[in-house]
Amino acid sequence: MRQLLSLALKHLPGVVIDQAGDGVAALKALRGEQGKSYDLVLLDLNMPVMDGMKVLARLRDDGITPKTAVVVVTTEENAETEAKARALGARHFVRKPVNRKTIEKILAEVFPDPQGQG
Repeated sequence: MRQLLSLALKHLPGVVIDQAGDGVAALKALRGEQGKSYDLVLLDLNMPVMDGMKVLARLRDDGITPKTAVVVVTTEENAETEAKARALGARHFVRKPVNRKTIEKILAEVFPDPQGQG
């Protein structure tokens, strides 16, 4: 799934893609421990070491979610899980499988064209 998302995003201008192998690595990166900041996070709830819901909670506690758009991408179909993720700061909740069109729609919502040119 990560490869598919990377392929769907890498053709877009200005997009730089980083990947984390587990929740702890993702949290470290998102906290800026590698000297980077992020505009968008595609977060899977099912990750090793630390699950995505815990990552999301820590991002909220650290004040990161208001300035970084978090999109949860998961196989979970439980409405309670979606509600919890949104309460923790996720802007979107997408169920797998995800296609390029879905990602492009989310990107358009998260980063609207300031010129109105789509």
